[in-house]
Amino acid sequence: MNNGDQKFDSLMKEMAQQHQAELPSPGLIWWRAQIQRKLAARERVERPMRIMRAISLAVVCIIFAAIVAANWREVGLTGPLAVLGFVAVISLIVAGSIVLRETVRRG
Repeated sequence: MNNGDQKFDSLMKEMAQQHQAELPSPGLIWWRAQIQRKLAARERVERPMRIMRAISLAVVCIIFAAIVAANWREVGLTGPLAVLGFVAVISLIVAGSIVLRETVRRG
């Protein structure tokens, strides 16, 4: 080590020895704990609603896709529009399942 590194090392050690950890006040700790408790309770209450929302979205997407598939000829989509419609139906099914999976995993 050269002289500059030794000075820097000694300065860092001196600063570490002089440092005093400052704890927050007990009132602030209590207040933060209350906020965390309320957020946890809110999360626990909202989780079933979030899951049911995702399930309902997935079911609606699947039912819509099934209705479109069942009435494909009546809808009158042919050629490039048929491919676009098919991609849209598959996208709805995939989007519904992704939303459902992510909602269940986050909760």
